[in-house]
Amino acid sequence: MYKLSKRSLDTMAGVNSDLVRVIKEAIATSPYDFMITQGLRTAKYQNELYQQGRTKKGLKVTNADGYIKKSNHQMKIDGYGYAIDFAVIYKATIDWDTESKYEAVAKHILDTGHKLGIALEWGGDWKFIDYPHIQLAGADKIAFKK
Repeated sequence: MYKLSKRSLDTMAGVNSDLVRVIKEAIATSPYDFMITQGLRTAKYQNELYQQGRTKKGLKVTNADGYIKKSNHQMKIDGYGYAIDFAVIYKATIDWDTESKYEAVAKHILDTGHKLGIALEWGGDWKFIDYPHIQLAGADKIAFKK
């Protein structure tokens, strides 16, 4: 039904192939269209996101500063990031606000991963809620590249 755009595919450059495989499979039967907005991040960019809501205007979007506390979007020892962020597309525009749509897409992605034998985690299940975030399960236990 849906297909990833070139932009979404390009955004996943540098993301672990298992996660990319799940996303490519999930889009076809997703309950809502979605695009990939974030993939692999540098420490500098992660820190810019961390400053949002702290030293810069905006809402806090992460607790990982990119240097002391790293994000699973950052490069692991194998050279890949282990997380993506997505945005739901509804009626040809990004819908950042409808939590139920993010939950439906995330659950679909998790189910697709399960069917492929790839365990995932959704940021909507965390204490610091991050609805657009999906990562490989156990990513927190994998060392970062120095």
